[in-house]
Amino acid sequence: MNKIMRSVAIGLALSVFFCGIAHAQWVMIGRKAIGKVKQLTSEADSYQQSQDAGQQNMPKQGYAAATVLLEAPAEKVYSAAINIMKTNKDTRINKKDDKALSIEFTHGNLAAGMQITSLSENLSQLLVVSTVAGKADSSLVLKAIMRICNEMGVHCQSSE
Repeated sequence: MNKIMRSVAIGLALSVFFCGIAHAQWVMIGRKAIGKVKQLTSEADSYQQSQDAGQQNMPKQGYAAATVLLEAPAEKVYSAAINIMKTNKDTRINKKDDKALSIEFTHGNLAAGMQITSLSENLSQLLVVSTVAGKADSSLVLKAIMRICNEMGVHCQSSE
């Protein structure tokens, strides 16, 4: 009976030890993701014409999305985004939700949305999505994220 109890105790101690190591690895991986901007785009000219004859004359549009993890409180990121948009004459805030930390805005003829999500007390995710009218417009989301990073003094870079 004594050997069984000793084996169980050693097994539990080893489990706790290895769980701590595994957790530390995930924390290390998470730290490397902070400040890396991931971008996804679909250019407007890559769409095929619709089969419906009535929609063939509609302008083709694509989308652009970018996301980044920031080591900052979500409310601080949201405030920085609002301040940047208010001072940019080309950007117009159409709708904002202070409780949900989301903003809908237009920049020129492009519609965009921004969502800030609190992941922990000092970690947030910033997501920016917009329509794209052509190849030159696809960088709006990346520029928006980089402006917010610069405003907050946080180092961000494209992961590509």
